[in-house]
Amino acid sequence: MGMLVLVAEDEALIALSLADLLKAEGHEAVLAADGVDALAAAERLGDALGVLVTDLNMPRMGGEDLIRAVRADRPGLPIVVVTGSAPPGGADELRRLAGGTGPLLLLHKPADCGELAAALRRAAAAAGFARRDGGAAAFPGVEAA
Repeated sequence: MGMLVLVAEDEALIALSLADLLKAEGHEAVLAADGVDALAAAERLGDALGVLVTDLNMPRMGGEDLIRAVRADRPGLPIVVVTGSAPPGGADELRRLAGGTGPLLLLHKPADCGELAAALRRAAAAAGFARRDGGAAAFPGVEAA
């Protein structure tokens, strides 16, 4: 059984590609076109939400504010950031700004499917879900290239 993943991405083609990848990995995706919609979805999903995948640059509410707001309620929620404009301090800077105790992985656009799938598997392991191959992996929250 997969996990429920909230995808906050304002570029429709990227959002749909992420949803397809999640489905192929055995997970269910809920799509939000910006941070405001994603925050409302996160509140609605509550503890059923397993991982947040978010862009940083979105209309109405950006990813950094979204992460901070979600982490206020769910400090341990695993987060995968997929962005073309990472902050100068990278994942460490995002972790500092976001707070919380959950893992945070930063991927740079364009991220390939293998890189995204690996990040999602690590996030699933951190959220307590078994990988499809039956293995488990630690998710130390390190930045990926």
